[in-house]
Amino acid sequence: MKVALRSLSLRARLTILLFVGTTAVLAVAAVALYLDVGAEANSAVTAELRVHAADIAATINQSPLRVNQSPRRVRGVVSQVINGNDRVVYPTDAGETPLLSPAQLTRARRHELIVDKSVEDLGNQARLLALSIRKGPKNGWVVIAATSTAAPHRAERRLLLLLGVGGPLLIAAITGTGWLLAGAALRPVRRMAREATTISLVEPGRRLPQPPGNDEIAELGRTLNQMLGRIESTLAHERAFVDDASHELRTPIAVLRGELELTALDVDDPEVVTRGLRSALEETDRLIRLSDGLLMLARADAGQITATAGATPLRATAAATTHRLPSRDGIVIEISGDEVSVLGDSSWIEEIVTNLVSNATKYAASNVQVEVAADEHHAYLRVADDGNGFAPTLLDRAFDRFARADLVRGREDGGAGLGLAIVASIARALGGAVRAANEGPLGGALVEVRLPRAS
Repeated sequence: MKVALRSLSLRARLTILLFVGTTAVLAVAAVALYLDVGAEANSAVTAELRVHAADIAATINQSPLRVNQSPRRVRGVVSQVINGNDRVVYPTDAGETPLLSPAQLTRARRHELIVDKSVEDLGNQARLLALSIRKGPKNGWVVIAATSTAAPHRAERRLLLLLGVGGPLLIAAITGTGWLLAGAALRPVRRMAREATTISLVEPGRRLPQPPGNDEIAELGRTLNQMLGRIESTLAHERAFVDDASHELRTPIAVLRGELELTALDVDDPEVVTRGLRSALEETDRLIRLSDGLLMLARADAGQITATAGATPLRATAAATTHRLPSRDGIVIEISGDEVSVLGDSSWIEEIVTNLVSNATKYAASNVQVEVAADEHHAYLRVADDGNGFAPTLLDRAFDRFARADLVRGREDGGAGLGLAIVASIARALGGAVRAANEGPLGGALVEVRLPRAS
């Protein structure tokens, strides 16, 4: 049943739910109405008989002779008065038989008795009410009042017929209205669905038709269009990344091929061969660095870099990693700060330190400062240099992939502009953040990495 419902359209499922809900509500309401009307009709009949019987009992107590003078039928009510010997004293027609049996009369003398039975003058549907006179000389007499219940029963049957015919018609009307309203409400969704089938990467600027208003359908349209905008931005970013990566890979490969071809032409000259092989090795190293950087970014994008339950000492890792890096003549690297542990594998922390310190050393004039600090929840790694700082055109996009400055921070060493991008990707993957500024303590560039502390 669930599988069959899931195969239907949303409009059909909503209509079915409306039909079932309407049927259940109307059924409960119809049963309650029928029972209430029947109870009210029966109560009205009983109340009328009780009043009539009480009037006769009061008349007997006040003036017994008036009983024989009372009419036999009053407003469709048949009356009898039975004495203590179970004989009919009113009406006085000969051979009058009590309307109740001796056992019923005995019960009526103890408490009010209501009986539904057939009465000769009233037909097969009649109700009798018997009251006992409990005081005075007529103590033990029973007053009986009876009337036909055919009219209330006819009213109940008419109500049942009305509910049986009008209920389904009302359900059909409500269900049909629901079908039309659901179709009108979902019409913008169908338009958006048709438009979505025609949108492709060839036309990334296209958007879904925006429904008017501020309801859920309009919010869905806005959300989908915003999602398309984000997808378009991501695709443009990825295309630019692929183009930049292709360009960066093409240059060393072309140089490597050229060096190998020149070497192949002079295989008899050892000096030419040596120079060519060294140049080829340099280009190979450059390709390795580029491929490693691209692999690191891919792993970060794939979610393979995560904060682990283990703790890595930040200052010790920064010091050990810095000491392993190739030194540049005339550059002094200072490490300061207290020890603090951060969440994350040590290899990721080493990658951050390697890229930051290498980048700072490359552009520093004479000094690089590595500082470790912490607050209650985070640890901070700040790397500053005394170089020229970030170019104004580079500062806002310093952590973009393949971002390089043309003048201040060039690529004399063949850098591809992936170092800071790798730092940013790892920091974000570990739950941290990065920032770059030209407000360093040494007067040059400053890069700060914030990482979550290990408890």
